[in-house]
Amino acid sequence: MLYETVRLSVPGAEEAAELTVYAPDNFPELGPGRLRPALIICPGGGYEFLSDREGEPVALRFAGLGYAAFVLRYSVAPAARWPIPQRQLLAAIDFVRTNWERYHADPHAVIPMGFSAGGHLAGCAAAMWNKPEIYRPLKKKSPAFRPDGAILCYSVVTGGDMAHGSSFAALLGERYEELVETASLEKRVNRRMPPVFLWHTADDVTVPVENTLQLARALEAKGVSHELHIYPHGVHGQSLADRTVFAPDQLHRLSVSCSVWVSHCDAWLQRNFGEGRTGAGEAR
Repeated sequence: MLYETVRLSVPGAEEAAELTVYAPDNFPELGPGRLRPALIICPGGGYEFLSDREGEPVALRFAGLGYAAFVLRYSVAPAARWPIPQRQLLAAIDFVRTNWERYHADPHAVIPMGFSAGGHLAGCAAAMWNKPEIYRPLKKKSPAFRPDGAILCYSVVTGGDMAHGSSFAALLGERYEELVETASLEKRVNRRMPPVFLWHTADDVTVPVENTLQLARALEAKGVSHELHIYPHGVHGQSLADRTVFAPDQLHRLSVSCSVWVSHCDAWLQRNFGEGRTGAGEAR
């Protein structure tokens, strides 16, 4: 496995983002030219901190399933406001795609995966990769930043009635009233979005499931390919929903019933980005 951390500096940011790589090697038995879908994992934390439970453990699990995994430690409040985290994720997408040979990554399968506020960030990349305010300072044409898919896990979505208000407040700061509609994902859905995988738990009281349901309805209305899973139980922040992501004294919060999301997501990735599809593994 290639394990390294690279720093990504973008215009307007006080500090660089960090992208940690967990890229499996190509052994002869696996095929020396094998390319893998690349997952850029965005931990949650309400745009105020980054949850370690939603970073490395997720990368290791998906690397073990055969994906090139990357964990993005993007900037958060108060040092960073809109659109700095969004710009950092677009820069990470471009970096992975540009360096696809080094990481044995399929340049046609670069997919952000986000949890909670990180899910909002992944959704912003899917819906707003061509928004000038975000991408133009990066000095490339917008197609360089378009993700090939997006995975949104119990995501913050709306700034409306079911909002996780503190996430939007941390991201938007003094521009909250000006930008809250712009940053509401269900209002930014468009036909140029890539396929989306979404999951949530029905009894999440921190970020209500209506966030994901609103986004799914908007995707359906625009004809955007998506797969939706609502699992019956699980407090917010399940991550992998297994013992690797909970401290021993927190195991009572674990909901094994939603841990199946990993296999559901793997199946969706293989259907959409697996090596058997037409054009898989070809460089741009």
